[in-house]
Amino acid sequence: MEWTIWIGIAAIALTAGFIHSAIGFGFGIAAVTMLPWLIDAKHTQVIVSVASVPVMLIAVWNYRQGAELSNLWRAILGAAIAMPLGFLAFVYVSTDLLVRGTGLVILAMVWMNFRNRAKAKRQDQSGGGSAIIAGGIGGFLAGAVSIAAPPVAAFALSQPWDQRQFKAFLNQFLFVVSVYKCGALIVSGYVTPRVLVDALILAPAAWGGIQLGVLASSKLSAKQFQVFVAVALILAALNYVIRGDQ
Repeated sequence: MEWTIWIGIAAIALTAGFIHSAIGFGFGIAAVTMLPWLIDAKHTQVIVSVASVPVMLIAVWNYRQGAELSNLWRAILGAAIAMPLGFLAFVYVSTDLLVRGTGLVILAMVWMNFRNRAKAKRQDQSGGGSAIIAGGIGGFLAGAVSIAAPPVAAFALSQPWDQRQFKAFLNQFLFVVSVYKCGALIVSGYVTPRVLVDALILAPAAWGGIQLGVLASSKLSAKQFQVFVAVALILAALNYVIRGDQ
């Protein structure tokens, strides 16, 4: 029945919002992973993209302090260049191939950026990695599978930032990307009345989860937070590689 699907959407959105706020990202990952249990995978990507605009706006407000503007602008530039290619992939490439490829990209980014972080510590330097490349990969994935965060989160994890800086950088990037992707979907005719109804259910429930996540993350130490983020990235990547769009 329709109302049971809407209740399920709200419950998944609450969970996705909590995860996102607790570790600084993950709304798209969790929602795109769980919503296909209830609705079509393509429809899932569209409603998550539309709902992400108000959801990310709330997240940006909660983590409005501590932005790294130079890296942020580089990441946004990379996303602006690469997202149109990702959107073409969304339209023409199979969802299963895109999702599995996303998992492999996340694993590679986590490994590369942890290597850069370890090397920087040995040399007493700041973390390595390229914000524009991470943003470009994130932008491509946002266009293709509505998941922009993992490459940019892996880059941010390699930097000597505290939890506040990490979340500010990531959420500001995700907000800009979500607006860009939503605009592309509107222009392309993917945003239907049914999409708007489902997005209006998704967004308020996610807001509630975000507020709960703010409280939970405040109890994590810097080391615990870094481990939590790394584990979340690796588990998400393995899930995509193994399950695809199933």
